[in-house]
Amino acid sequence: MKIGLQTWGTEGDVRPFMALATGLQAAGHQVTLLTTEIRNRDFSAEARRLRIAIRKIGHIECGEEQFKELVHQVFYEKNPAKQGLILLKNFFYPAVADMLAAAELLCAENDAVIGHFFVWPLKIAALKSGRPFIAIHTTPIIPSCHLSPQGLPNLGRWWNWLWWQVMDLVLNKMWKPPIDAVFRAEGIEPGKSLMKNVWRSALLNLVSVSPSLFPAPPDWPGHFHLCGFFGFPQQDGAGGVAGGLKEFLSAGEPPVYMTFGSMLESDPDPRMITRLMIDSARMAGVRAIIQSNWNEIEGIPEHPSIFRTVRASHRSIFPHCAVVVHHGGAGTTQAAIEAGCPSVVVAHASDQPLWGAVLKKRGAAPKFLLRRSVTPQKLAGAIRIARKSAEMKDTAKKIGRQMRAENGVLQAVRLIESVCSGKKSQ
Repeated sequence: MKIGLQTWGTEGDVRPFMALATGLQAAGHQVTLLTTEIRNRDFSAEARRLRIAIRKIGHIECGEEQFKELVHQVFYEKNPAKQGLILLKNFFYPAVADMLAAAELLCAENDAVIGHFFVWPLKIAALKSGRPFIAIHTTPIIPSCHLSPQGLPNLGRWWNWLWWQVMDLVLNKMWKPPIDAVFRAEGIEPGKSLMKNVWRSALLNLVSVSPSLFPAPPDWPGHFHLCGFFGFPQQDGAGGVAGGLKEFLSAGEPPVYMTFGSMLESDPDPRMITRLMIDSARMAGVRAIIQSNWNEIEGIPEHPSIFRTVRASHRSIFPHCAVVVHHGGAGTTQAAIEAGCPSVVVAHASDQPLWGAVLKKRGAAPKFLLRRSVTPQKLAGAIRIARKSAEMKDTAKKIGRQMRAENGVLQAVRLIESVCSGKKSQ
């Protein structure tokens, strides 16, 4: 079967699709992946290594200073809906025409298409062409009476239902009008709800989240499946550790790994956030591996208890660490818990507070911190809590063992194959 995939977002929204593409191809399918990454990254070299066909779609015009200013606005905006609106206006809407044209070609070339739930241009193209359309949800922002939307207290089933209705109304008012305009220009009625109509497939919705970390609520619709984390096949944990880092790991007690991933690349003050990591590690009295843009930062003296890295394989290094300090991205969250490590989350934006809350609820992390209000003292305190808590360590190891027994990509491939056989509805 020929299958087309399309995604948009940061690197963390591209890599799960690359893993899924690899799994589909291993199952004998011919796969093409379209990517629109907000920093215009080119994944062709990695695609060649994985032997998957990949196309970069669109170019988002945003200079470095403008980008940092926009990210600054997002970090300090407390309303998640307004945070999203800033991202949409600057990084999604400018690429819509290109994404829609590419989606139409993708539907013409393939038997079925699979898209990031946010990429509604692919849904339009699928509806117009009659191709089976499957949505991938990289985060569980799906209404349920058993869950409250991120940032709101869980006060029981009735209140949760009300919270979701309010959230739906807010998103529809703030985000939906320009989406409706494109749907109707293409001759399609978008439906009344962004969450219930635009972002869903009527055929199959795959949630690429580990059920060991986040059990599926019992009231999710039947065509939603929590299939597991979309990661690449497990590799030997020591295989990806370079010489200097291997020596650091063996020179003392397990270190704390500190990374803010793509958030650091877009941070308006990378020097300040790097100093935050250094100062908090030293206040907490721990050895630390700090991932930062070290090539672009000057004047910070070396320290024997801190190892500097620009980029490293999380799945190779995390198993050797005592705690992982991170931004709460879906991929990093699941990689840390899969390795059996407690987390300390410093949420920057988007769905990151949700992951911080999930880890806290499961007992694998202390209360999450916020980028706009974090201090070295607060972060050092959270590190000490996570490092000293036997319960957090035991919980993280238990969930990690369960996750390592899962295969989210394989489960997704099986579901895709089962529903695409003779299906044409969206």
